Amino acid sequence: MEPQARSSLPASPKAGEDRFDVIILADMTRRGDIGLRIAGECRIQAGMGLRSGLIHISSNRAGGQLSPDIQECVRNRTAEVVDLERRVHTRLAVVHSPNSLSEFPSALLNLSADKVVFVHDRSPNPAVMGRWLGLSVGPVCWAPTNRWVRAALEQLHLPIPIEAADWRPVAVGGPLPSRARRRLAAIGHIGAGGRGQWPASKQALLSLLPANGNVDVNVLVAPPGEVLTGGKPPPAWKIFGAGDISVPKFLSLVDAVVFFPSVEIPELPDAAIAAAMAAGKPVFTSPRFHQHYGPGPVYCEVEEAVAQIVDLIRDEDALSRTVDAGMEQAQFQFPAEAHRERILRLTGRQSRTARAPRRTGAPHTPRALFVPSNGVGLGHVGRMLAIARRAGGRFEPMFATLAQAVPLIENFGFHCEYIPSLSDTHADPFVWDNWLRAELSRLICGYDIDMLVFDGNNPTNGLVSAALSQPPCALVWVRRGMGKETPSPWLDNARFFDLILEPGELAADRDTGPTARRRHEARTVGPIRLLDEHELLPRADAAAALNLDPARPAVLIQLGSGSHRDVIALVDAAVKTLRQFDGVQIVVAEWENAAGPMSLWPGTRVVSGFPLSRYFRAFDFSIAAAGYNTVHEAIEFGLPCIFVANTHAAIDDQAARAGFAQDAGAAIALPEDELFQLPAVCEVMLDPRAQEVMRGKCAALRRDNGAAAAADALASLIGAA
Repeated sequence: MEPQARSSLPASPKAGEDRFDVIILADMTRRGDIGLRIAGECRIQAGMGLRSGLIHISSNRAGGQLSPDIQECVRNRTAEVVDLERRVHTRLAVVHSPNSLSEFPSALLNLSADKVVFVHDRSPNPAVMGRWLGLSVGPVCWAPTNRWVRAALEQLHLPIPIEAADWRPVAVGGPLPSRARRRLAAIGHIGAGGRGQWPASKQALLSLLPANGNVDVNVLVAPPGEVLTGGKPPPAWKIFGAGDISVPKFLSLVDAVVFFPSVEIPELPDAAIAAAMAAGKPVFTSPRFHQHYGPGPVYCEVEEAVAQIVDLIRDEDALSRTVDAGMEQAQFQFPAEAHRERILRLTGRQSRTARAPRRTGAPHTPRALFVPSNGVGLGHVGRMLAIARRAGGRFEPMFATLAQAVPLIENFGFHCEYIPSLSDTHADPFVWDNWLRAELSRLICGYDIDMLVFDGNNPTNGLVSAALSQPPCALVWVRRGMGKETPSPWLDNARFFDLILEPGELAADRDTGPTARRRHEARTVGPIRLLDEHELLPRADAAAALNLDPARPAVLIQLGSGSHRDVIALVDAAVKTLRQFDGVQIVVAEWENAAGPMSLWPGTRVVSGFPLSRYFRAFDFSIAAAGYNTVHEAIEFGLPCIFVANTHAAIDDQAARAGFAQDAGAAIALPEDELFQLPAVCEVMLDPRAQEVMRGKCAALRRDNGAAAAADALASLIGAA
């Protein structure tokens, strides 16, 4: 797909020849900030109305994932992947870091250019350069990225023109949104992985990036093993691979960026440092780079950096001055206009301001990928469906479910794919999580997803990395409260989410779980329910649909799927109790993901439709588990309940939720070990007067359905409100 605004190209192109203004050749999987550098150039060129192409050439290292920054510019249509199966011509070919490129595909013979620029970030290898020149793509010139590389190029005394100005990156982006204040300062390091990118000694490295937990340390591209004590990064560091996260997203996670290389002329991460300063993140580096970066960074010795960062963050006035200086210097040292001028000069073009569209053809509706986890019931699926149903055309919901609920989701009209959960596969957790990342990445890229929305307790590294590595895919966590005291091992991954939504909880004041202490991270909406009241069937219609007599009392038993307790024994006790009362119609709910069938009791009816709340008016009361969806639906729709909470350690605090409902007079809480009281409780519940009182108490607790507010928040996040 081509940009809408195409530049005029030279007349009379050869038959079948594809034409570009600029084609960039590089190892698109390379470590460091080269992806950000290329993405910035493509963004400027797209704004000039130029057609840009990308050609990936492997370096001499094995494998690697495509740079997230480059993926973003491809998905945003600021550049295209060049098809070398046909002949291609470009006004300008730009080869980034040619010294690192070792494999030259034969298809490059189909490429020709009016001019070729080799952008050197280190002194060139003559043998590699000789092979490049032998391709005869077009007339060649060299462009160093800094004064040290320029001096090395000039010392070669080769008859190749050298650009008069250094090929510096563009300071892309601007101030990042303020992140939730954390207990500790967060330090970031962005490197290309080479030994020279790091402090000279292990002692200096640990001084710069402490492993004692006094500061948070985030590293984009881990140092080589010889730099580290024991050959491995400290467990306290958060390590990102080159293909794991875009540089702007990485910068949003830190308070300051540090760079203290051990060699005189390292490969400088200029694009990352420029982006950091433009984003309002202080940069700390060695005084020897003052002439190169100007007054924007903070210059100090490596041993002083951490203390100065902590002091600066505590001093709001000094921090503000440092941020302002960095932002001003980023625009002065790395201006977008410099790249526009050199591209116009090298292509012989006149600028034509235009924006490349996100997509061509019909107006783009953003897409959201809803990923419900595999729970003991269908709570995660139900909440996701509730939000998706209220998208209102602002975004297109799609599903990738970890629960065995594909037909159920498709019945609501949504496209759905199934990814077996860890518990379903019985796989090694590490292997499964890597597979999850690959599957979600495939879906995000293949369906051009703008936002991944996860509902579950455990946002694993694989799930998070799938979105972080596929920008501009936003990442949202619908995080239910009332968790047990033991936190999820993935709870701290909350820092990677662009938005955390917490479904409202009527019993919120009794929430003592780990997320209750982190509620500042989340935006709370009302209790999320799949249906609104007008969608429930009247009693006569609901009874007819279930083959019940609306004139006789009916009771719904909905005690869960049986994943974490002996639900058969519980249902058996409930059925035996209800049979003691003449004329009572007994209906047993069978979950879509139930551990076993519920058709074991003659004279009872089994219902497995979803959602069951559609039929609530057919019943006088229910004997139910105290899961999130069941409690909030029952109270909202005025269904009196006996809540038998599931107290298994792996699920939420149902006992607290049931206790709240009882204390509010809206239900009766009956612990499993007190089921001997069930006959007496059922006798009370069959009294219409008790039912009426309970319905009144339920009405007093009603709150607006939070699903609409959640959908509004999602639409706003991706600019589709």
